[in-house]
Parts: sequence; structure tokens; C-alpha cells
Amino acid sequence: MKKLLSVLLMAALLIGCVASAAATDIGDLEKRQAELESQQQQEKEKLDQQNAAVEEQQGEVDKINEQIESVSIEIRTCHQNIIKIEKDIASKQTEIDKANQKIEANMDVLRQRLKAIYIAGDVSSLEVILGAKDFSDFLDKLQVVQYVSNHDEELINKIQVQLDAISKEKKSLEADKSDLEDEKATLETKQDELNTILEENKEVLESLQNDAAKTQMSLDMSEEELAGLSAEIQEYYRKQREALAAQQEAARRAAEAQQAAQNSDSGDDSSSGSTPVVDSGAATQIDAGGGWVWPTPGVYTLTAEFGESRSYESHGGVDIGASMGTAIYAANSGTVVSSNNTCTHVSSGGNWCSCGGGYGNFVWILHDNGYETIYGHMTTTAVSTGDRVSAGQLIGYVGSSGWSTGPHLHFELRIGGVRSNPLSLF
Repeated sequence: MKKLLSVLLMAALLIGCVASAAATDIGDLEKRQAELESQQQQEKEKLDQQNAAVEEQQGEVDKINEQIESVSIEIRTCHQNIIKIEKDIASKQTEIDKANQKIEANMDVLRQRLKAIYIAGDVSSLEVILGAKDFSDFLDKLQVVQYVSNHDEELINKIQVQLDAISKEKKSLEADKSDLEDEKATLETKQDELNTILEENKEVLESLQNDAAKTQMSLDMSEEELAGLSAEIQEYYRKQREALAAQQEAARRAAEAQQAAQNSDSGDDSSSGSTPVVDSGAATQIDAGGGWVWPTPGVYTLTAEFGESRSYESHGGVDIGASMGTAIYAANSGTVVSSNNTCTHVSSGGNWCSCGGGYGNFVWILHDNGYETIYGHMTTTAVSTGDRVSAGQLIGYVGSSGWSTGPHLHFELRIGGVRSNPLSLF
């Protein structure tokens, strides 16, 4: 019988050692999990800022594109006006050419008349008049000379006036064309400058988009790693529950075997009162609907409720607003499967740390019915990994270690490895 008990004690010790080693691993996993959650929060804030910068820069690019389009419309309008003026100038040139042709035609008529006078032997109006045969002939010749002179002069002057007017209009049109060409050149220069600014802003936009894409990629990768870590952590606690169940079953069988041996050897074993008795209480199943102890008796103020929305995830437990140093008690009996008492940031007050996976100094209890409770952000713990605790036993003191902004107890319940509302226990 002593040999059997020794084997059972060795098995329990071995399970405790394995649990302790595993607890070290789970502590590392949960520390990394908290670090990733903190990193995700920072990256989400960074991504929000980057997306805002991208949106603002995109607005700047759109504004420049609108300016370029507006200038392009002005350039097209100038170009169309220049084409119209060029047509008007060509039309005026045609009128000038026609007027010049009329002047030239009248000059030809005048030359013909002068030639006729010359052939007649008269070289001047005076000679024509003096060569008259009588007074009547004088009057006739004088009238002809005056008529010819006045008619030609009047005709030529009239055409010259028209020619001057047309030429003036042509010069005005040419001046307008020159102004439009200058305006078009100015607009084209402005368009070139805007295109240069646009390219510079597009480069800035592309850089901002690349930064946002990198942050999103990093966020996606951290989410993937978090999912993997969560699966590992869940698997760890599943194995812990199986190990505890095996331990309980072994204890139950040992108790039955010991009882049977005592019954059969009662006559021979009268002097064996010193034989250790295995505590069969380890096999006791506790109904989750009752028998639970509030971890901070007398302090019931909740500063954060279960499922409360956080920027990175929903709150996985309840926060009890207890003051620094308030005693914390086990909510029910069970085994401490993990604990941490190494965090020195016990009153950080906003200077968060990732000690203990964000829980800081904590105690993690696996209860006899398979439920798990976690008590986080302690100043110090009063129990260690592998310890057996009973309902209402002192396990630590309220603090603000780990991922905490002030003194409180983070009280968490997990059923089947899934975070659940601990208020459902009471």
C-alpha cells in the first residue's frame, strides 16, 4: 500500500512539474499575445492616421486636377478665339486686296485719260484751256478738265478712306490675336506648373498609400499570429484540464484501493494510523450554479463590464474597482495552473506593460469542474503554480500591474477555454 501511495505521490509531483514547465511556456505565449494586442492597437491608430493623410492628400490631388481642367478649358477657349480672329483677319485682308484692286483700276482709267490728253498734244490743264478756239470751247475744255480731276480725286479718296478703315480693323484684330496668344502662352505655362505640382502630389499620395498598405499588412500578419497564439493557448488549457481530470481519476482510484485495503487488512493494520490518506476531495465536482465566492468581499463596484467594447477587442472579464492592497480570494476550489509574481510595475497608473501577458501579476485557477478563473493586475500573489486552493482562500492583493491604468481586479471566467461572463456564477 505504501508503494502504491508513493507511486501516486510521484505521479502528482510529475504532473506538477509538467504543469510548472507548461506554465512557463503559456506565460511566454500570453505575454506575446498581450504584446501583439498592444501592437495591434498602435498599428490601428497609426493606420487611421495614415488613411486620414491619404484621404487629405487625395483631396489635394483632386483639387489640382480640377485646376488643370479649368486651365485646359481656358486654353481651348483662347485657341478657338485665335482661330476666329485669324479668319476675321483673312477676311479683312481680302477686303484690303479688293480695295487696292479698285484703286489700281481707277488709276488705270486716269492713266488712260491722261494719255488721251497727251496724245491730243496737251500736257497740262492750263494748256488745254489756253488752246481753246473760242470762249465757248474754253468753257467746255475747262469743264472737262475739272470734271476729270474732281471725279478721279473723289473716287480715289473714297477708296482710300475705305482702305484705311479696313487696315485699321485688321491692325486691331492682329493686336487682339497677339493678346490672345500671350494669354494662351501664360495659361500653358500655368498648366505646366500645375502638372509638375500634380506629379509631386501624386508621388506623396503614392508614398502615403504604400505606408498605409505596409501598416495594413503588418496588422494582418499580427492578426494571423494572434489567431495562432489563441489556438495554442486554448490547446494548452485543454491539455491542462485533461491532466487535472486524469489526476483526479487517479486520486479517486487510489482512495478506493486504499479503502478496500483498509477494509481487508483492518486486523493487521491496527498500528498503521500514520499511513497517509489521499484527499478524495480532489474528485469533488462543484456545481457552477452555486458555491462560488466573490473574490473581493465587500467591494462590488464594477469599473468595466464583460464584453465592453475596446478599441482592439471586447473586454474579456469584469473589472472590480477595489483599492490598492485589497485582499483577493479564490472564487472556488481548484489548482493554480499558472501564476506570475515578477512584475514590478505594480502601480503603473497608465504606463502599461506586457508583464504576465498583460495581466501583470496574476493567478490562474483551474477549478474542479473544468471552469477557469483569472485574477489579474495584482501587487503580489499569495499562491504559486501547482498549489491547491479552496474556495475563499487568500490568493493575492489588488494592484495595477501589467496592462492597467489604475488599481483594480480583472476577474475573468473561461468555460471550455472560452471567455464568459463571471457574473453568471453568482
